[in-house]
Amino acid sequence: MTETTEAPPRAAGGYWSSLVGEIDHKLFWATAAFTLCVVAVGISSPDTLEGVSGTVKDYLSESFGWFYLFATAAYIVIGFGIAFSRYGNLTLGAADEKPEFSFFSWVAMLFSCGIGVGYILWAVAEPLYHYMQTPYLAEPGTPEALPIALNIATLHWGFHTWMIYSIVGLCIAFPAFRYGKPMTIGISLYGLLGERTQDSLWAKLLDFLGAFATIGGVSTTLGFGIISLNYGISHLFGVEIGTGGKLILMTALIALYIFSAMSGLKRGIQYLSNFNVITAIIWGSIILIFGPTTDLLNYMVHDVGGYISNFAYMSFWTDPIGKSGWLNWWTVFFILWATSWAPFTGGFIARISRGRTIREYVLGAVIVPTAIGIVWFSVVGGSAIYYETNGTLEIWEAVQADVGAGIYVLLEAMPWSTVLSYVVFINMAVFLVTSADSASFFVAMQMAKGEYEPKPGLKVICGLFLGSLAMVLLMSGGLKGLQAASIVAGSPFAIAIIVMIWSLLRMLRREIANPHL
Repeated sequence: MTETTEAPPRAAGGYWSSLVGEIDHKLFWATAAFTLCVVAVGISSPDTLEGVSGTVKDYLSESFGWFYLFATAAYIVIGFGIAFSRYGNLTLGAADEKPEFSFFSWVAMLFSCGIGVGYILWAVAEPLYHYMQTPYLAEPGTPEALPIALNIATLHWGFHTWMIYSIVGLCIAFPAFRYGKPMTIGISLYGLLGERTQDSLWAKLLDFLGAFATIGGVSTTLGFGIISLNYGISHLFGVEIGTGGKLILMTALIALYIFSAMSGLKRGIQYLSNFNVITAIIWGSIILIFGPTTDLLNYMVHDVGGYISNFAYMSFWTDPIGKSGWLNWWTVFFILWATSWAPFTGGFIARISRGRTIREYVLGAVIVPTAIGIVWFSVVGGSAIYYETNGTLEIWEAVQADVGAGIYVLLEAMPWSTVLSYVVFINMAVFLVTSADSASFFVAMQMAKGEYEPKPGLKVICGLFLGSLAMVLLMSGGLKGLQAASIVAGSPFAIAIIVMIWSLLRMLRREIANPHL
């Protein structure tokens, strides 16, 4: 009689489980269904998607712009208040735990997952817009408008943006590292719900809002990046690409960022982030050295003073008399764009910040990027305004025609301009890759119930979510459609942040009263 050997039992879930690991099925399928519905509408009726998102965007920004401004100012006060209080000495992890990454790599990853791509796309365009269309404190196009333009750019890329990221990250990192909880967005409610958090409907809802905001916000940025890369291809190679070409370009980016996400946090993401920051420092330094150096340094110092002295006015300006609509397309848009990025950027910053004190975390994740932003916008944006006003370059006309044109036109005034243009093009592409791979990594963490290293297959699926939505948004509404999508995605999470902060403050008070570690 021949002895038969039974096949080993297959693990529950079979090949699907081996591919993606253990996942939160309700969160995964809810997010997948919602994303696919938006994609389906965008493909079948792009005008409908553009119209609906535009209508919702107009309603939210016009009716609740005041709330977003006030809430963000409150985040800044609370965040710095925590950092400089007795809570600032608490460690994100065990009391004697050391940081997982070096300070340089930590800051590099902050930028690459956060707004590094925006620093290239908007560093020329935004200061020029504010110089030519100054909303307050100066007449447009006058010498007095130059420092105000730089102040407004710094407002949008300074404390307001980075504190939104930082405070969300702190709400996630504290219970995750201090109490050994899974790194999900919902765990930020631990201060309110305790051990019931992971099974709570409210935590699951917060996880969904965070995943939705991340996919919408990062898809918006991928769309912006494609706009800039599209101009770069035309400028460098003389090739005009249409919608089909943009989709091919997006497909290539999707493949690259998925591959990077699959390589892990300590390899692909860290190495590419370091490359990004070093490359940006090099070509930014060339602009400073070979441009109007003395003027740029004066702009930089003046921007520090103007940002401080005008901070309260700019933070609370709601345009109650003129009602020009400028606020909705700029400050409110940037706040909600940052809010839509907050779940993933905050969560990713939390993931790379283990071992740092709360004070070091907040100051490093808010003040350092703001200081770098002042330098960057003063040098790049200040150069653009300088060359525009003295007639050397016609950057304003180029930016109005194509927002992605600004940096390439500016580089025409530099030595080795063609070489620099290639370097900037590569830098932009890699920044897009690192932003998207960080987002794919973080969304996969949420789907995997807070696992610090999700399965490669899950990263691939989450990466496809991001890329497919970005393609649809790009086809359906261009720049205005992307801005509308960002506002719609970020709005619900703006409410969630308030609840998260309430939970965090309760955890901090309890920790001081009864130390867990």
